[in-house]
Amino acid sequence: MGSNAKQREMKEQDIIDLGFTKEITEDFYYYVYDIARGFSLITQASDEVVDNKWVVEVFETSTIRFTDKESVETLIKTINKAKINE
Repeated sequence: MGSNAKQREMKEQDIIDLGFTKEITEDFYYYVYDIARGFSLITQASDEVVDNKWVVEVFETSTIRFTDKESVETLIKTINKAKINE
């Protein structure tokens, strides 16, 4: 998308479509995408979602935040291309 194009806010279905795994606790749920050992993406807890707007962050790094599906999809594809077999 061009820099002037408004990117659509991420919905729960987008998270599911990207292949995130749902983790359920007693009071809420959230989604995780494990990219590599020590590197995961995580959403906010379901009880923190406002207006069905989901956010993806790098696990344990709240200073990197994605609010649209396209950016997360690009990140996942880029990292998966760079993976080497262990």
